Amino acid sequence: MGWKEQLEYLEHGKKWKSAIDLVVKVIDENNEDVEAYIRAIYLLHNVLLEESYPDKEHDSMASLLRKYFEESCRKFSEKPEYLFFLGKIIYVGEWYFGVDDDLKPLEEKMAFKMQKKAFERDRENKLYEWAYLFSLNEGEKAFLLANEILNGENRILNWLRTKGLPGSYIIQSLEYCCENFKEIP
Repeated sequence: MGWKEQLEYLEHGKKWKSAIDLVVKVIDENNEDVEAYIRAIYLLHNVLLEESYPDKEHDSMASLLRKYFEESCRKFSEKPEYLFFLGKIIYVGEWYFGVDDDLKPLEEKMAFKMQKKAFERDRENKLYEWAYLFSLNEGEKAFLLANEILNGENRILNWLRTKGLPGSYIIQSLEYCCENFKEIP
């Protein structure tokens, strides 16, 4: 069993400590793996915001999240896949990343800039275009693209399914977009 399958097994079993230990090991062994960083960041972010864990582990997890975020930004800030996923993740709990964008206009928010840059780097990618349009509150256009992605060819969905929990999160976001904008005339 590879590390990705092992990680998914641990995450589905809510074995957070073991899952975190695994991603730390994977990044230590291959610190140029963009997907390892994306999955580690998503895992830590998700556990901190959504899951139950001992209070005494909060600070170490938050510190590790910030460390991986800062390292990965330096390494992968030009990679569309990284920009896309992190742009979606940062919108929730931005303070864990050391980002204070609450009062900034949309165009100045880090998450938005990452999504825009991912789309600019790969304008043919409908998923990146969807995320950018969704962030712009272009409801009708985002709805149409989300619907096309969810109900069209399976290439994009199949790719997302290979990305573990971050991919599942994006699929849920696509579904949310379709469900909440289907009333658009």
